[in-house]
Amino acid sequence: LLRSKQLSALRPREPHTAPRPRCTVPMSAAGHLYWSRAPTNPEGSVAPKKISTNTSSPAAAVDADKPWCPIFKWGQRGGTVYLTIFVPCLKGTDDVSIDITDRAVEFRAERVAEFAGGRSAARSYRLQLQLFAEVDASRCVHHLRHDHVRVELAKRRNQPWRSLQAPGVPKNPNERPDFDHVDSDDSDSDSQPTPRPRRATPPDRASGGRGGRGGVVASLLSGCVEAASGALRGLTAAEVALVLLVAAHVLACPFTKVEESFNLQAVHDLLFHRTDIAQYDHHAFPGVVPRTFVGALLLAAASAPAVLALQLAEAPKLYAQVAVRVTLGLASAAATARVHRAVARRFGRQSGLAFLTLSLVQFHPLFYGSRTLPNTFGVLASSLATAAWLEGRHQAALSTLTVGTVIFRFDLLLLLAPLTLLVAARRQLPLATIAATGIGSGAAALLPTLLLDSLLWRRPLWPEGEVLLANTVGNMSANYGTSPAGWYFYSALPRALSLAYPLALASLPLVPRAREYVGVALCFVALYSLLPHKELRFILYAAPLLNAGAAAALAHLFARLPPRNAKTAGRRTAAVLGRAAIAASLAGSLALACCFTAAARLNYPGAHALLALHASSPPRGTRGPRVHVGVEAAISGVSRFLELPPPWQYSKAEGLAPAQLTRFSHLLTGANDDATRDLPGFELAHVERGFTRVAMRPPFLLTEPKINVLRRRKEGAVGRAAAAATEGDYFL
Repeated sequence: LLRSKQLSALRPREPHTAPRPRCTVPMSAAGHLYWSRAPTNPEGSVAPKKISTNTSSPAAAVDADKPWCPIFKWGQRGGTVYLTIFVPCLKGTDDVSIDITDRAVEFRAERVAEFAGGRSAARSYRLQLQLFAEVDASRCVHHLRHDHVRVELAKRRNQPWRSLQAPGVPKNPNERPDFDHVDSDDSDSDSQPTPRPRRATPPDRASGGRGGRGGVVASLLSGCVEAASGALRGLTAAEVALVLLVAAHVLACPFTKVEESFNLQAVHDLLFHRTDIAQYDHHAFPGVVPRTFVGALLLAAASAPAVLALQLAEAPKLYAQVAVRVTLGLASAAATARVHRAVARRFGRQSGLAFLTLSLVQFHPLFYGSRTLPNTFGVLASSLATAAWLEGRHQAALSTLTVGTVIFRFDLLLLLAPLTLLVAARRQLPLATIAATGIGSGAAALLPTLLLDSLLWRRPLWPEGEVLLANTVGNMSANYGTSPAGWYFYSALPRALSLAYPLALASLPLVPRAREYVGVALCFVALYSLLPHKELRFILYAAPLLNAGAAAALAHLFARLPPRNAKTAGRRTAAVLGRAAIAASLAGSLALACCFTAAARLNYPGAHALLALHASSPPRGTRGPRVHVGVEAAISGVSRFLELPPPWQYSKAEGLAPAQLTRFSHLLTGANDDATRDLPGFELAHVERGFTRVAMRPPFLLTEPKINVLRRRKEGAVGRAAAAATEGDYFL
């Protein structure tokens, strides 16, 4: 050792050089991207390669105007591929875009790199990948971090990938393996055992040895179950809970009110009368204004297999009504799940989870999701448009809202207008593209509604155009009651959104990226407040946008809570109290939704009265009961789906004199109808109670007599239910 020191002392020393300047930017996993092209590179370091179409010239490879190819790593676990793209010191103001299709991923980023000595330079990063297999772009999410972007690709087929890119594509020099995401089993598909093919089951054996109608019913039911399971297979656990909750609302309240009667009766006629247009209900009861058959036709087509199976099984038609409403509820749940995934991609996974949580504890969006209202079809259009807008597909959002405006509800124009102005003001689409989208989508939507509705209404008709004239020029909606100008803000929105309403307002200062969505929704509500007639269902189109902003605010607040294992006692207390406050608020919203559901169950006395009549008066002989359904019963749950086959006969004729009612054997009349209360020749057979108001002390839900069931008096018979008409004024 001493000898080596002596020899080194005798060697000539190198001339003194100045120390190399050190980068002042904190280094990260990809920090070398800052200094890899600086003249002070250590010997042996390799500058990252960049995307360039001209590789013949060395100068072209380092041209500052060419985009840089970032270092990235990838791994897989189960049905998810994890892709991490390293771009250091990303900020929320940087221009970052990720386009994910079924077979490709394209990443772009623009940022300003800062060097030692106060120097800065623009950096453009670009990465294009052709994937090994197809992915489900609607289920893919990405997260923006300060030094990397994390992308989670959902495989369509849960099979291991041999490489990230498609066969034949050369491996990118900046590609790295991600050892944190590796399947435990061998990824080589050749080592997997080949499953033995299953023998096809003969048709007669598949139906349990029973041919004919039983086999057809079994095959239809199995087809419906297989289609439903296939639709649910791609959903997460929270989205499945959303679907089950919508179905639970249908089972809890399977009946409908007068606002839903047109679409429900139209679906009934399309399913049961089919081409016999003369038997359709709208010819006898057209309603105040005509409505379109487009939504009813789509709903009837989607629920036809389940209804046909129920018909072959000779099930009551009420089951068909439940099947129709469950089908519509599934469509609403699917649209909500679509918005959830768009929220997760726009604001992050925590915001997506918050969106689903807020949706699960609300009553009105879930309850109205299965109601056959024209507004429900409008909410479907607004949900799909919201998802497209969150994903940056502005043209698709404008086109979807235009179609919903022309076909289902013209008041969607109040939501379409501020969105169009925002897109134009930000120059997210050229004005020519916006105009072409509106004209093209409007013309494409106008054609089917003109053809179908003119055929079924037997006159040239555009339903939403006539509704627009009736409500604006004629001001017919004001005849059904008016409300103060701010009623939507202080009454409707708090009841419809519960906890999400204050969170949506809080997102305006807390989450800058959510301001445009919440702002457009509030602008829509403000414009609708100018109309004197107000109902809660009119503003449900804004619920997806407001829930998205509320989810972003909730995730923002939760992320800023101290950790539960914080070092100081004050921070630990704040962590516990903050989480407890969020949990208590969600529990309160859920309790409020349960109260609304309990009250809604009591709000259909007409349907319950008709079912009680069916149970108490079986037909005798060939001459069956002849039932007259009064106005109060018809608007509180009675529909054609509740009617029994002959020899039962039904009539909803209005304006009949007391002498004309004597040709019926049973009457369903209002409990406060003085004209039929003491009708000669009839006795009181049943009194159906209905919801009236909420009390602040037990019993909380108060009811009162709503519908009277009268039957023709027999010789010497005495009404047995009249004494019970005033008993049980309260219902808990």
